[in-house]
Amino acid sequence: MEMIVAQRQTQGLAMTAKMQAALRILQMTNLDLSAHLAEQALENPCLEVTMPDAAPPLPTGVAGGARAQDWDEIAALESGKPSLYAHVADQIALAFPDDGPRRVAMVFVEALEPTGWLGTPVEAVAASARVAVPVAEAVLTRLHQLEPAGLFARSLAECLKLQAEDKGLLTWELSVILDNLALIAEGRIDDLAEMCDGTPADVRAALAAIRGLDPKPGLAFAAAEAPILPPDLRVVRRADGWTVEVNRGSLPSLRIREGALTWADAEALAYMRRARSSARWLKRAIERRQATLLATAAVLVRHQAAFLDGGPRHLRPLTAEAVAEELELHPSTISRAVADRLIETPRGTLPLRVFFSRAVAPGNAEGPSQDAAMALVGDIVAGEDRSKPLSDAAIVKKATAAGVPLARRTVAKYRDLLGIPSSYDRRQAAALTA
Repeated sequence: MEMIVAQRQTQGLAMTAKMQAALRILQMTNLDLSAHLAEQALENPCLEVTMPDAAPPLPTGVAGGARAQDWDEIAALESGKPSLYAHVADQIALAFPDDGPRRVAMVFVEALEPTGWLGTPVEAVAASARVAVPVAEAVLTRLHQLEPAGLFARSLAECLKLQAEDKGLLTWELSVILDNLALIAEGRIDDLAEMCDGTPADVRAALAAIRGLDPKPGLAFAAAEAPILPPDLRVVRRADGWTVEVNRGSLPSLRIREGALTWADAEALAYMRRARSSARWLKRAIERRQATLLATAAVLVRHQAAFLDGGPRHLRPLTAEAVAEELELHPSTISRAVADRLIETPRGTLPLRVFFSRAVAPGNAEGPSQDAAMALVGDIVAGEDRSKPLSDAAIVKKATAAGVPLARRTVAKYRDLLGIPSSYDRRQAAALTA
């Protein structure tokens, strides 16, 4: 085989380290940017960063500010609920004195979902704990005795059975009904009554008892709440229309220490020059970040002014590609600019991505958007007669009359996304609650 050495010249785009850093800064939220600048200020002596105020001052009154002399700070502390996992771990320590079963029980805890249900099959838990399946099942049986009843259930029926048994309500008839919950969803009360050797009135009485049970007992415990992030932007109504402003209250202020460099040592002088150059570049990168974010938000608000005035039904089709073309930027830059960004509006604090929406008919930028059509379907169902729910075909007719022509399969897809059952299921649900 002959070896050949050849030269070839090609053109390509290589991202420098500064370009990559600028893109990371563009994608940072205000909180991330504050943390990044604080870290940079520790390393760069030419950089001076002032962090935004952590929180506004407390108002005067009982809960803060100038408190009354008889204010009891200890009593004012919220009695925090324990987490589900801490609650279960405390009970396991008492219920399982032996190390072996307690170790298997803690493996079950790792598979416990926030609802209180078991999210992993027993076979998988047994494999993780390296024990036989019968051993794991025996431990699970003991876990079912923990409080509140219903924890570690493998299904809705088992969860409700455990609670009914704990309250002394579990009869053979109720057990049969819980084993056939699908028939309840279908409204087949007569079939259930026949299976229970009872009457439809008996089944409805059992359903009333079931409604008093908690299908998700784990949710009664404390859960880690998502942090409340301050909005990066806000939109306000002025005489000439909607205006976008940067929320500077959540932004750190940046100042570069200028002045003559009088260092005698050449190495120290070179270091300070590099530090000052790096600080100036960082300041320019943040200014470009703010300009890109503000320009992107301004375009979104201008295109979706009707949404701010009238709500989701007035969202227009708008894509990141269209915004990028208008601003003469790359679509990936727009995607980074809006990622994890919040904007404060009269309709609440919303993710900036809410302003994007695809058209119902691809390529028809003048037609309705998918979000507007979905909101219309939700409004139509919300206004229907519950005793006579609208079929998908009837929803299509009403949507077409409102100027939004939709296919029946599109209505069905939007119903699923909105969590709206079919007309048959809605009719059965109305009959059960009548």
